[in-house]
Amino acid sequence: MKKRVVVLNLIDWSQSFVDPDGSFYCGTTDAQKENTARLVELADLVIFSTDLHPATSREHAVNGGLYPVHNAIRPSEFGPDFIYLVDAKGNKLRLGNKTLSPRLTEPIQKRVKGLRTGIIVPKQVYYQDGVSKPWCAPEDVEATFGEGIISPETFILRNFRYIIAPKQYYDATRLDSDLLYPKKVPSRIPDANFNIFSLLKLKYPEDRYEFVFVNTGVVEGICRLHTSIGLKQMFHSARVINLTDATTPLSGVGLGYDTPEQSRDACTRVCRDVGVEYMTADEFRHAFGKKMKEGNK
Repeated sequence: MKKRVVVLNLIDWSQSFVDPDGSFYCGTTDAQKENTARLVELADLVIFSTDLHPATSREHAVNGGLYPVHNAIRPSEFGPDFIYLVDAKGNKLRLGNKTLSPRLTEPIQKRVKGLRTGIIVPKQVYYQDGVSKPWCAPEDVEATFGEGIISPETFILRNFRYIIAPKQYYDATRLDSDLLYPKKVPSRIPDANFNIFSLLKLKYPEDRYEFVFVNTGVVEGICRLHTSIGLKQMFHSARVINLTDATTPLSGVGLGYDTPEQSRDACTRVCRDVGVEYMTADEFRHAFGKKMKEGNK
């Protein structure tokens, strides 16, 4: 019988996105955070997949993109006069008391405190937007999150419970070809391009383990949608479950959906087309909590 591995995905639960003073606050509620935090105890592994961008990222509106500057390296170094957004009218908005932090929001951070923790950074994160030299160093990443980067070998050999996994794409599972990046890299930057999800395949071979991925996060129609589909394609035999009340639907003027209900309906239809399931947090706890613990004895 295969051993079950329960992976709780915390997709972009960063202070930038989910705290009211975040630079790209998406309307996340305290209830959505709490529903997510209560699941930590059920998971064999918790993964925090969080955007990590240079201020010069092409996706930021100040550089011609769509979004406010968010999830920045060493966020405390950006002062109140930093221009974090150019709005539709061309107004330059200053940061003021807002935060650019990529760190996990405090209510969930309290639940993972004390778990064996490591950071796994894909090579591509250091070279996003086609730069020829890394835009930050591993030491900057460690200072930003207050934890240490670990090697693939360390992750595979030791029993980590919480992994911080910086990313730059909506789909946290996405990996670019190594051909796109320099072969010779500075010290501590990986020679090969890998992420936490490719390492899961090595640590837990399919012939001996079965995965249950539980997806929570921000936002419904962007990063959680893309990551859910990416997981289903990458782990064909896994159960991929999206929790309806542990995520934030993004809606409003100028966005893809006028109401949260429209966002939820559209994303549910797309995900179910590829076999992704939907539950509430309580339905998940009641249906799987006891069975999961028994299955991993």
